[in-house]
Amino acid sequence: MKNKLFLLIFTISCFFTVMGQTLSNQCDLRVGIGASNLGTGDLPTMNYENEFNYKLNQYFTSAASINLGRSSFERSQTASFTQLNANIFLSPFKNNRRFDFRLGTGITFYNISNAYNAAVYANNQDYSIEKYNAFGFNMIIENTFSLKERLLMGFKLFAQPYTNGDINTGLMLKTGLRI
Repeated sequence: MKNKLFLLIFTISCFFTVMGQTLSNQCDLRVGIGASNLGTGDLPTMNYENEFNYKLNQYFTSAASINLGRSSFERSQTASFTQLNANIFLSPFKNNRRFDFRLGTGITFYNISNAYNAAVYANNQDYSIEKYNAFGFNMIIENTFSLKERLLMGFKLFAQPYTNGDINTGLMLKTGLRI
């Protein structure tokens, strides 16, 4: 029994060692914070992003991210959203150097809640709340610099037009770690 347990632990540790070497410098986790204009492009919004990247080869990277956004800058309207993104990036100058300039596109889905001060708009209620979902696509320009072997820093410009007529455009500062 002890031999089988030892063999199982040894096999699992060998598997994770090999997988760790295989995925070395192919994956990274990035977090970002930034600002955008939401809705018809007129609602200032703070954004927070968590992103997982996987290098497919020296030119292409796939990425999945979840974003959270919140706007409460105007007294008459506020909005908050959760967003899911799936993107593919092209690095025309290769993604295995200190600078990784990349162009991206992909799909996006968001769930948004808008709250309006209804007294400003109509019907004398305190607030009117509107919730909806929308699909869209991403257009991204991103530049990342490797500060150290594993530490990344960069910025992202993005535009996300949605099928319902909303648009989210902005700038984000990002930092990350290669895993």
